[in-house]
Amino acid sequence: MPKPATRMAAKKSVRKKPSGKAKQGGSAPRSRVATPPVAAQAGEISTLDKRFCAEYVRNGGNGTQAYLAARPEVSEGSARTMAARLLAKVHVKQEIATLAEKVSQRAEITAAKVVQTAWDMMTADAREFCELHVGCCRNCWGRGFRWQRTDGELADARAAHQAKRLELSGKALAKLGQFDEQGGGGFDARREPNEQCPTCGGAGNPRTVFKDTRKLSPGAAQLFAGVKETDKGLEVKTHSKDAAVDKLMRHFGLYRDKIELTMPTVLVRDLTGRKDAPA
Repeated sequence: MPKPATRMAAKKSVRKKPSGKAKQGGSAPRSRVATPPVAAQAGEISTLDKRFCAEYVRNGGNGTQAYLAARPEVSEGSARTMAARLLAKVHVKQEIATLAEKVSQRAEITAAKVVQTAWDMMTADAREFCELHVGCCRNCWGRGFRWQRTDGELADARAAHQAKRLELSGKALAKLGQFDEQGGGGFDARREPNEQCPTCGGAGNPRTVFKDTRKLSPGAAQLFAGVKETDKGLEVKTHSKDAAVDKLMRHFGLYRDKIELTMPTVLVRDLTGRKDAPA
């Protein structure tokens, strides 16, 4: 019976075509390429690239020096080549632009602070630290232009004189005599000088009044540099206002480094002797 044998042989000769799918545990077909990760497609910046970008901005746009700072072990020639390659990459350009913008913003903020500080120092009133007050002298408003005490001083002087009288007797007590109030009480150093005063001639007495530095305005606080104790008393130290004025003058371009002299063209022709000089 030959026919059944022929069918069996035909079945053995039939083979399945490959489906293109990899078997479990096998490798992927060679005709397909693996999809790269999203970070690689987006041009994720590496640590070296970030360091290079930071050094590039810090070095004022010098690519070779920036690469040498990021990788000091390479030669200058290699650094120049690699820097050029990095600067051609889009993600490196974007990183540099971002860093430069941040630096610019910080610079603007710092410049604004410097200008504001200089302005506060320049416009600060030194009288916030101490003032020179001129008040009346002890004789200005005393009775008969005699020495005047405060009410407290007058009361203490009376009490001391009375105690002394209790200690003495006889001739000593008689010699002590009665208490002399002189110009009386009520002295106030804040009162204006008396122009008729024969002692000070109406000039009064100057006195220095120091202010509480905890209450200084922002400008005065910037100008204040401390207090120094000397053998002559307290000395208030301040920063130089001239330096603040100089900063502001330069910031606003108020200095003129060059002086331009203009002369009439006729005078120029006369001085140079040029016949072609315009009239």
